[in-house]
Amino acid sequence: MVGKKSKRAQVTVFIILAIAIIIVLVILLTGKENIFSIFSPETPVNQIKKCAQEPVEEAINILKVQGGSLDPEHYYLYQGNKVDYLCYTEEYYKTCIMQKPLLKQSIEQEIKKYSDPRIKNCIDSVKASLEGKGYSVSMKNPEISYSLVPNNVIINIDADLRITKETTEAYKSIKTDVSSKLYDMVMIASSISNYEARYGDSETMTYMMYYPSLKVEKKKQGEGTTIYILTDRDYEENKFMFASRSLALPAGLIG
Repeated sequence: MVGKKSKRAQVTVFIILAIAIIIVLVILLTGKENIFSIFSPETPVNQIKKCAQEPVEEAINILKVQGGSLDPEHYYLYQGNKVDYLCYTEEYYKTCIMQKPLLKQSIEQEIKKYSDPRIKNCIDSVKASLEGKGYSVSMKNPEISYSLVPNNVIINIDADLRITKETTEAYKSIKTDVSSKLYDMVMIASSISNYEARYGDSETMTYMMYYPSLKVEKKKQGEGTTIYILTDRDYEENKFMFASRSLALPAGLIG
């Protein structure tokens, strides 16, 4: 009897080890988020959430190195990036003028411009896929909003979605988010730009004293331009770059 119990225990251990090996292989080959799809298929709502998250992440990656603009018109080329001026004057000896006093709202609009068509195309693909599996799907043209908040970008999709097969699922709106420090960076960038507009220069140490997890770099360039680089010390991928030109001096007077 004891021997049988011992054999059962050994078999159980082998089964657990086999499952663990399979899970590790799935993580390595496909990414950890796909493990759960082995046991339960991805729901239509989760597919739509993914539709929203991916283009917003792409937009953030573009905006964070271009001063918050998808296609900057007035920029300084720094390390291959078109870094938008948030505060600028073309004159010497003058403080700069804020170019985007409502930077947060401007960036939300840029995210919308980039993400809206991509999200809508993806939702159409999800709808077509469901209909191909025998579902009846009704929805209005999605209205999508984006909000920068601390640690996140909130995405709200108002679509009046109804999915029917044997039962009906109805969703007035679908909300998801993307983890990001963009809000914090934008608030600090606005503060620095406002300081430059008033006084012509800013003191980076002040910001780093108030925000110990933040690194603020000030890179002086030619013609009076300064490139600011804000970086999260805990995760260097979280950064924001912008340009300023304030109280510029003629070349012969510099140094």
